[in-house]
Amino acid sequence: MAAIGNRGTVTEAAGFKVEEDVNRLRGAMKGAGTDEAAVIEVLARRTIAQRQRIKEAYKQTVGKDLTDDLKGELTGNFENVVLGLLMTAPVYDAYELRNAMKGAGTEEAALIDILASRTNAEIRAITAAYIKDYEKNLEEDIDGDTSGMFQRVLVSLLTAGRDESNTVDEAQAVKDAKVRIWTQRGGDLCLRSIRRSLGGTSRTALRGRCLALWRMSFWQ
Repeated sequence: MAAIGNRGTVTEAAGFKVEEDVNRLRGAMKGAGTDEAAVIEVLARRTIAQRQRIKEAYKQTVGKDLTDDLKGELTGNFENVVLGLLMTAPVYDAYELRNAMKGAGTEEAALIDILASRTNAEIRAITAAYIKDYEKNLEEDIDGDTSGMFQRVLVSLLTAGRDESNTVDEAQAVKDAKVRIWTQRGGDLCLRSIRRSLGGTSRTALRGRCLALWRMSFWQ
């Protein structure tokens, strides 16, 4: 199985010509109705970097924001997907986190999926994008929507200080395992032990551990 971050199937379009893509998108939105197939053909077959160039060129050529024009043409889930394609990775993650905490209830799995699978640098970029786009502090919003040990672990991940090395302290791992077993028997789990258990591991494993911890009874 390919590593996280290397599983994408969208590669740079060969012979990419930003002007042609801009003209095709303009044509797709002219007149009555929208040529959705053309929108998909252009945006779904370009990398994030290429889509950012298309956005810039569209604004320079048309004098309008591509996102705004597409909002006026599309609806429903298709609109959400297309607009998501136009976002950079940190902006999209911030958008998903915001949606996970909007309204009644919280989508805990979405919080875990993002925060437990991003590097420290990516976490810092996400928090900056969240403040810029929503004028809110991500940590404060998570504090308000979660509680208990689950809250503490997410806030800990937001500090972007997780050990990203591949070095494993076997002796400490045994100690942390004993703490987790003791916790399941009614003991109190300390955050330091959790931080150690989440550090120095692959992002896939990290996400799995966070999900397992969330399902434990003391998070319910």
